[in-house]
Amino acid sequence: MANPVIVLDYDPNWPELFRSLRKRIADALGNMAAAIEHVGSTAVPDLPAKPIIDIDVLLASETMLPTAVERLASLGYIHQGNLGIAERE
Repeated sequence: MANPVIVLDYDPNWPELFRSLRKRIADALGNMAAAIEHVGSTAVPDLPAKPIIDIDVLLASETMLPTAVERLASLGYIHQGNLGIAERE
């Protein structure tokens, strides 16, 4: 049997958690990051959600991807490719 999906009531701490994660990511990537955005259900105020902070990182150039992957790995993030979605990376 698969693990059940856990959905929680909105947590007002989610935006602050994102800001903390964004700072760590921004510090690691420097000027490589054109944007770091909070996306997904935890980004929507008052919406119940899975307690996972989804983050999109837009790089200034596609050529920076290998270096960005390496720097994010040093923070504990795992690169999973495009997950089957063309041009996702």
